[in-house]
This record gives sequence, structure tokens and C-alpha cells, in this order.
Amino acid sequence: MNCKTYMETNFFKVLLYFGKGTMQVTRSVFGLIPLQDFSHPWTEEMLNKKYDLDKDEIAFIESMIRPME
Repeated sequence: MNCKTYMETNFFKVLLYFGKGTMQVTRSVFGLIPLQDFSHPWTEEMLNKKYDLDKDEIAFIESMIRPME
């Protein structure tokens, strides 16, 4: 379940987007995505803090990913 919450974050999605050059999903697609400690769920705020993202970087990530409805 904690892995799922990580995969639902914009942080994960934008790194997946940049790793994906084709419709093929191979191991290399996940090359930019860091593994996390899945003993707890991850939130956008936790990832932003862990990777020391500034306001511009957060805004860029949010502009790249459309909200799920």
C-alpha cells in the first residue's frame, strides 16, 4: 500500500514521464525514480522536504501533472 501512495505522487509521475521516451515500459523507464523506505506512506510534502525542492521546482512538477478527477 505504501508503494502505491508513492506511485500516486506527482513527484513519482513526473520522473516517470521524463524517463519514458516511448510507449514501451522497460526497466530503464524507472531509472530516474529513487526507491523509498516503504515502511510508511509518502506524501508530496514529505518528498519535497526529503529532496529539498524549492517553490519553482514544486510549481514545475505541479504544472506537468494534471490532477486526477
